[in-house]
Amino acid sequence: MTRHIDAFTDDSGNADQLRRAKVNRTDEQGAVGVPIFLTAEELEQQGIDPEETDEVVLRVEDRFLLLDHAEPDE
Repeated sequence: MTRHIDAFTDDSGNADQLRRAKVNRTDEQGAVGVPIFLTAEELEQQGIDPEETDEVVLRVEDRFLLLDHAEPDE
């Protein structure tokens, strides 16, 4: 089952809720991406138990960030 991260964050509120990440770049490839960090609480909100889960799968589909448990053979 895939989880959608689709909650909106009000950027006029508490600054502790906001995070910034710089786009990673290399000389060869240019922009390669941005790191994503989710807290244990945010993982729980998406149905992932951070105490029992070692790895998750992330992908972007139809403009949504999708999060799921990693299968052992992936």
